[in-house]
Amino acid sequence: MEKTKKNTASSISKTIKNETISYINKMNGQGVSNLHDLFISEVEKSLISAVLTHLGGNVTKTASYLGINRGTLIKRIKDYGIIV
Repeated sequence: MEKTKKNTASSISKTIKNETISYINKMNGQGVSNLHDLFISEVEKSLISAVLTHLGGNVTKTASYLGINRGTLIKRIKDYGIIV
């Protein structure tokens, strides 16, 4: 099981790295001052949305899967405008 988690994490890391490089290349040399915030918010929004969908909109289970407080999850759902 631990090996599977490591392989999955490595795959996610490679995907994020490739998407980051692609995004930077599309900027055609123009600087970005908030790349970290942009990626963190987009990844978090996608993660929350995917887990919510997987769990049929169950906020309590989603918070448990993500390892965050249910109240924090509800706040992020509102902040990101995710429809449950």
